[in-house]
Formats: sequence, C-alpha cells, structure tokens
Amino acid sequence: MNDVLKAVSRRRAIYPDRFNNNEITQEQVRELLEAARFAPTHKLTEPWRFHVLMGDSKHSYADKIKTFVEDKTNKPEKGDRMKEKMDQSQAVIVISYQRDPRERVPEWEEIAATAMAVQNIWIHTQALGMGGYWSTGAPAVEALTRQLSLEPGEKILGLFFLGRHDHEPRQRPSKSVDEFTTWLT
Repeated sequence: MNDVLKAVSRRRAIYPDRFNNNEITQEQVRELLEAARFAPTHKLTEPWRFHVLMGDSKHSYADKIKTFVEDKTNKPEKGDRMKEKMDQSQAVIVISYQRDPRERVPEWEEIAATAMAVQNIWIHTQALGMGGYWSTGAPAVEALTRQLSLEPGEKILGLFFLGRHDHEPRQRPSKSVDEFTTWLT
C-alpha cells in the first residue's frame, strides 16, 4: 500500500473524550489549514472558510453555545455535552463556505470543495499527532451563525473538534470496491 492510500485508510474520527490535554499551537493549526488550501475547487472559487476557536475565545463561545443550545432545545444535557466537547478540545475549527457572489458554479460544488478541504485537514492531523472529528449539530451551527461575524453568503457547515490523543484508532469495517462499483466495460 502506498503512503497516500495508507494515510487515507487510517483517517478516523477521534472524539473529544479521547483527547488528552497536550497543547496544540496556533502554528500547528495553521499547518492543518495549509493542507486545506490544496483541495480541488471548480473555477478556483476556494469557498472554504475557517474560524478557529482556541484559548479564551473557545471557552467564551462554549459558554454561549451551551446557553443557546439549552434555550433552543429545552434540553440542558445537550448544552452540557456541547460545552464539554469544546472544553475537551484544544481547538475548534468552525467550518463554513463562502458562496461565489457570481454563482459561477452550483452551490453543491462549493460545499463539496469545502468537504474536500476538511478531508485534507483530517488526513493531515495524523502527521501532526492529532485527531479530530466533524460535527454538524444544528443548534450549535445556528448559535455560531448568530454569534460570528460571517460575510454575506457565508454558511456554517459544522465544527471540527481538534486535539491530541494517545489512542490507537480502531479498525473501520468497509465494503470492498466491488460492493459499491458497477463496472461498465
């Protein structure tokens, strides 16, 4: 197996309850975001946008999101869980995309390009001894949409919880190529 396929096959969701408290620096997060730059993007719209929450800002937004989620869902445990995930993470990357104002490409292509940028980040976490996962919880996304200064046409797709961990990711069962491929020869 070549190095690229090996890296792709080892990508796993690592949840915040598995993170240790080892520090992640802003420069290390910048390196992850550097990997995002190389995602495919039709018409070079580069729609991905990231808002990085670290340190005091992460804790401040965790409190705001907790309150919003509790009020929105009327379920305090949901707010507590979201705050706990943020507190356990060394950084939280808010994933958004910016719709091309000229709409030169369909919106789904910009969402897909953003997802590919996140995949690049996710794969590169391994090289830096980190792990993470992409969460798309609607109440948290709505809370951040109201609280962050987004550009016109910018939409949040979720949060990427980032941290260091000491766990060996579990093997993931997956279908064989022939189970999801139709060969037309």
